[in-house]
Amino acid sequence: MKWLPNAVSISRLALAPLIGYLIWAGLTKDVANRELEWAFGLFVFSALTDWLDGFLARKLDAKSELGGKLDLWGDKILVGITLLALWAGWMSDVHDCTDVLLGVLGYVMPYGIGLFFLLAIPVRDSLVTRLRAQASLKGVSLTPTFAAKSKTAVIMGGMGLLLAGLASGLSGLGYAGFAILVLGALMSIWTGLAYFKAARGASSTEA
Repeated sequence: MKWLPNAVSISRLALAPLIGYLIWAGLTKDVANRELEWAFGLFVFSALTDWLDGFLARKLDAKSELGGKLDLWGDKILVGITLLALWAGWMSDVHDCTDVLLGVLGYVMPYGIGLFFLLAIPVRDSLVTRLRAQASLKGVSLTPTFAAKSKTAVIMGGMGLLLAGLASGLSGLGYAGFAILVLGALMSIWTGLAYFKAARGASSTEA
C-alpha cells in the first residue's frame, strides 16, 4: 500500500486540467450551467487530497523524494491552472461589456490583476523552488516557515470560496473568496522575499 500516497498526488495532477477546462467553459457560457458546479466539487476534492497524501505517507511510512515532488508539483499545477482558467474566463466576460468606461476597464483590469496573481503565485513558486534546489546543492537548507506552509491553504481556500460563489450565484461568497485569494497572493510574495533574504544571508555567511 506504500504506492497509495503517490497515487493520490497523481490524481490531483490529473484532475487539474479538467478543473481548468470546466471553469473556463462555465465562465464563457451565457446561460446557467453545471460546469462550475463540477469544477467546484472537483477542486474541493483535489484540495483535500493535498492533506490526504501527506497523511497516508506518514501513516504507511511511505515518505519518499518522489512523493514529496509529486505533492509539491500537484499543488502548484492545480493552483496555477485554476488561476489561469479564472483569469481567462473573466477576460472573456468583461470584454463583452458595451459600456465605454467598463469596456476600457475590461481590457486594463483583467490584465493587471491577472499579471499580479501570475507573478505572486505561479512565478513566485517556480523561483522559490529553483532557489531551494540551488541552495540544497550548496548544502544550505531553506526550511519552510509556518507562513510559507499556510499560504497554499489560504490560496486554495480563497479559490474554493470563489468557485463556490460562481457556482451558486452568491456574489458575496465570491467576493470573500477573491479577498482571501488576494491575501494568499500577498502571503506568497512576503514568504518568497523571506526565502531570497535567507538564501542571501546564507551565501554571505559562507563567503
